[in-house]
Amino acid sequence: MAESKKGSKVAARTNIDINKPARYPAPVTQKSRLIDTYDFTKLTADKAARRVLAPYVRTVRRRQKESEKKRDKVFSVYLQKRPSELFRHLSEFLLESVDFSSLLYETADVLKVQTKSVGPGSIVAAYVAQTKEDTLVNDIHTDSRFPEGVGWLGPAVKSVLCIPVLSPDDECLAVVELHKTAAEPPYTRGDVQIIKTVTGWMGAAIHQNQQRIILQKQQELNDYLLELTKLYFCDVVVTDKIISDIVTFAKATLQAERGCFFIIDQECDELVADWYDEAIEDNVPIHKKKFKIMFSKDRGIAGLVARKGEPVNIKDAYSDSRFHKEVDTSGFITRSILCMPIIGRDNNVIGVVQLVNKKTGPCFTSEDEKIFKIFLVYCALAIQYANLQTKIKQIEYQNEIKTDMLTFHMRPHPIERERVQIYPADNLPPDFNTFGWYVFGHEDRLCDLTLHIYSELIDELQSELQNWKDFVLIVKKSYRNNPYHNFEHAFNVLHCMYNLLKRNLDIFTPLEIRGLTIAALCHDLDHPGYTNNFLQLTNHALSLLYTESTLENHHFQVAMLIINTCDIFSNLSKQTFKELTQEIHDAIIATDLAYYFRVRGRIVKIMGEKQFDWTEGSHRCLLKSIMMTTCDLSGQCKPFCIAKVIVGRLYREFYHQGDTERNMGLSPLSLMDREKQQMIPEDQVQFITFVCLPCIQLMVELLPNTISIRNLCEELRASWKEIIELRGKDVWRQEDSHP
Repeated sequence: MAESKKGSKVAARTNIDINKPARYPAPVTQKSRLIDTYDFTKLTADKAARRVLAPYVRTVRRRQKESEKKRDKVFSVYLQKRPSELFRHLSEFLLESVDFSSLLYETADVLKVQTKSVGPGSIVAAYVAQTKEDTLVNDIHTDSRFPEGVGWLGPAVKSVLCIPVLSPDDECLAVVELHKTAAEPPYTRGDVQIIKTVTGWMGAAIHQNQQRIILQKQQELNDYLLELTKLYFCDVVVTDKIISDIVTFAKATLQAERGCFFIIDQECDELVADWYDEAIEDNVPIHKKKFKIMFSKDRGIAGLVARKGEPVNIKDAYSDSRFHKEVDTSGFITRSILCMPIIGRDNNVIGVVQLVNKKTGPCFTSEDEKIFKIFLVYCALAIQYANLQTKIKQIEYQNEIKTDMLTFHMRPHPIERERVQIYPADNLPPDFNTFGWYVFGHEDRLCDLTLHIYSELIDELQSELQNWKDFVLIVKKSYRNNPYHNFEHAFNVLHCMYNLLKRNLDIFTPLEIRGLTIAALCHDLDHPGYTNNFLQLTNHALSLLYTESTLENHHFQVAMLIINTCDIFSNLSKQTFKELTQEIHDAIIATDLAYYFRVRGRIVKIMGEKQFDWTEGSHRCLLKSIMMTTCDLSGQCKPFCIAKVIVGRLYREFYHQGDTERNMGLSPLSLMDREKQQMIPEDQVQFITFVCLPCIQLMVELLPNTISIRNLCEELRASWKEIIELRGKDVWRQEDSHP
């Protein structure tokens, strides 16, 4: 008979939209009594209230002075050399240009030095180029300073006017030379002034053009480096492509025929590197060799640079003993080499870039080295990025392997699965459907009772029973053996949520019911027995991973791992499962009391303004948060004989944390100081008054049929007050005889 009733109940509910409740209660239009009765600001102004709230809110703790942490220098060495600083000195580095006119100018500049064309004792122009002085010669044939005259054959030249074209920095850019024959009158000082005026403008124009070229190259380099930096912020970046672009750009900028890029393996004692090489042909992408290379300790330019960390600029490869001719294969001839180290944040060599054969000259110049040095700062970023990407990939693979191993060992043994059965509905413990019931005496049937609760609230459990058995057993195994935050506590929270929902099934959607019940059982998964404050104080890995609601975020992640492992919601669509995941997340986060204190103010304001609307999703979310907090605190809504045992277990955890903090040189919070355990009754009165009752009363105003849980909480507070009043008196209480 009972089974037929249950079957009809399930059939009736299966026709309901999983995202809609059976009904929406009328909006709350009566002003909440909590506005005046439980004003949170007034309550927390009390010193005793602050004492019991301290473990659940962020507090500044005093401890022994720690040595200052070493500053994390990741990328800092590079941040000190941003383009804003680098480009201040770029004008002295980028004096050569890749366009044709600049190439001619550079070639002439080299030739004048190599041929010693500038200087006295030859022609007028050479003399003026060196002295940078205006020169007026009336008769070139009789002036002993210029034995070669004007240096060219043509009409008979007698009078010569030669003026240097100077830059603002007094650099001789060019020479203007004017000639007159013997038949013409010689030049005068007036002619000199006219020509000087013109050459002055010429010098300024040439200088401006040079600056334009420098700025143009600066902009090109800036644009490229900016584009390179942007790659670090992309979702997916191929390291090989970054390195290929780097070498290609370096080749184009320094006009090299060939380029190689070596990333040094920091994990090896030997000089081992990934080798990125590029062909001679243009527009052929660089590629990574399929094997690592080991640098010779005695031979090889790249190995030399990697070992010493100093640049090598070889002007003539075949006349340099450091170069080995056998590296030239397939008819390729190495003429010049520029090989420079890439320095990492610890001043160690993390890579080497090598360019071969300068196209526009016999060798690489010192100016090339300066440009390359700037560029290598960004190469270091690329290598750092490549190393991080490699480490991240390795960690991802390791995590995947560990997760697979973990889930394998989490799965229950078939014998365990067979032992677990849904607790018979007609044989439930007395008062199971009341808020005052607790699990004492039924600890060995917790999994069975858990399955009963889920079978009452979730229709598809019967068809996925084996998966649900696995889920419950894995959840139980995932709770640590803490005095308080253990599977028994999780079941108690689920039992309270079950009683709340059973009384209000028609106003919650099936999706909400699933989310709330799963969150209730999983809300403290893998709890370490310490508070969020302690984890943040000790810089625990969890606090670094989750800066807010540290433990609650961890509980949620473990819950999702178990849910996905057991596949208990395989019947849900992808979108519905996503919505369910959000429900579970929000519900578990709501068990963080620091979060509750923020939520409470919002819902009190809504109710105070008589605006609570059951059809408004954000309002329902606030109510569900209050329900989760109430269930988490439901140990304070039990008869005194039960609550006393629960509180004792909680204080065991608190005192263990307090002892740990004292050993660390900290002053433990008063609530966690075992030397102040005589304050437990007062603490409980304050905690119930300032935390439990305000939360429960909020829920009761929206769910009036749950008022019995508030009454239990008030009765417990009265019992603690009685303990305080009878302190020091010889009184026997029947409840104290409970085991």
